[in-house]
Amino acid sequence: MVGKDMTKMTLPVSFNEPTSLLHRCGEDMEYADLLDLACERADSLERLLYVAAFAASEYASTIGRVAKPFNPLLGETFEYVRPDKNYRFFVEQVSHHPPIGAAWAESPRWTYYGESAVKSKFYGRSFDVNPLGTWFLRLRPNHGGKEDFYTWKKVTSSVIGIITGNPMVDNYGPMEIKNWTTNEVCHLEFKPRGWKASSAYQLTGKVLDANGRVRFSIGGRWNSKIYARLTPGYEAQGMDDFSGPAEAPPGGSITDPNKAFLIWQANPRPEGIPFNLTPFVITFNHIDDNLRPWLAPTDSRFRPDQRAMEEGEYDFAATEKTRLEEAQRARRRAREAKGEEFVPAWFYRAKCPITGEEYWQFNGEYWKRRERAGPNGDPHVWDGLEPIFE
Repeated sequence: MVGKDMTKMTLPVSFNEPTSLLHRCGEDMEYADLLDLACERADSLERLLYVAAFAASEYASTIGRVAKPFNPLLGETFEYVRPDKNYRFFVEQVSHHPPIGAAWAESPRWTYYGESAVKSKFYGRSFDVNPLGTWFLRLRPNHGGKEDFYTWKKVTSSVIGIITGNPMVDNYGPMEIKNWTTNEVCHLEFKPRGWKASSAYQLTGKVLDANGRVRFSIGGRWNSKIYARLTPGYEAQGMDDFSGPAEAPPGGSITDPNKAFLIWQANPRPEGIPFNLTPFVITFNHIDDNLRPWLAPTDSRFRPDQRAMEEGEYDFAATEKTRLEEAQRARRRAREAKGEEFVPAWFYRAKCPITGEEYWQFNGEYWKRRERAGPNGDPHVWDGLEPIFE
C-alpha cells in the first residue's frame, strides 16, 4: 500500500473511529464563537486576528486522533444545529472519487463555506493528508460598514510513528488568511514537529496591513493557546516574545505593545474518551426521538456501520460497511449504464466573483424541506434522495 492514496484503500473497520469525514468537517465549528468575537471588533486588523485564530483552532481536536474516520457515501449528509450558539451547519458528500464534502455554515453575523477535499498518501511509517479545497468566510461586523470576505486553505496533517507503535498527529505548513475587502493578510506557520518534545505544536504568524507592514505578531501552540501582540513595523521573533504575562483582550482594542493578548484557548480534553474524541464531536452522533423525525434519511446519524462501531459491535460494523460499499458501487454501475452522472441534492458548482475560484454553492433547499419534516410532517419530504443506507 506504500505510495497509495488512502481514500482509495478498503481498510478493515478496526482502523476507523466511529465518526465520518463529514463529522471532521463539522469539527471546524467548535470555536465558532471566535467569529462572533471578530464581528464585535471595529478594527479590521483585529477582526483578522480572530478569523485567523478560528482557522487555526480546528487542529486542536486532532491530538491523539490516529484512527481513520469513515469515508462518507456519495450523497451522505450531516447537519448540526446549535440554537444556543445561533448557527447551523450542513455538509453533503458531493463526490466519491475524489472524495469531496461540500459544507455550508450560517449565522446572522457570518457565513462560512468550502469543500473538504483531501489527497492522502501512505508512506509506510507515516501518512499525510493534504487538504485541497479553499474555505470562504463572509463576516458582517456589528458596527456596520462593508462585509468582510476572507479565504484560506488548510495545512497538511500527518500521522507519524505508525511502525513504532506510538503514532502521533502533527499539522504543519503555511496558511494565508486574506481579507479581500481590505487587502489585509495574516500569515500563519504551523511548524513541523522536531525531535524535542518542546518543538511540538508551535505556531507563529503575523498580520500585515494593506501596505504590507507588520501590525500584529502571533505565537503559541495550536493544541492549547494562541496569543497576539501589537508589533507595529516589526515581527516578533520566536516563542519567547509570547512568554510574558498574557491577558485576554478587554472590551477595548489590543493596543498595548508590551502585552501578549490571549486570542484563543483550547477546550479541556478529558481523559478516557474512546478514540481520543473531543466532548464536542461526541455530540455529533447523538440522536433521540425529538430529533429523529426531522433528519434527512441520508444523515450520518443513521449510518448503520458507524453506529454499530460506536456501540462496540465490530463484526456487525464490518459486514455493514461491506454491504453499504457494495450497494454504492451497484448504484454507480446503474448510473453509468444509463449514461447518467450523480447530481448532488443540495449543492451546485459556482464561481466566486471575487477570487475567480470555483466552489460548491449551497442551494438553501435543505432547510426549507426540513421545515416540512417532523413527526406530523410531509411523509414525502425527502423523496428523491439516494437510498444510501438501505
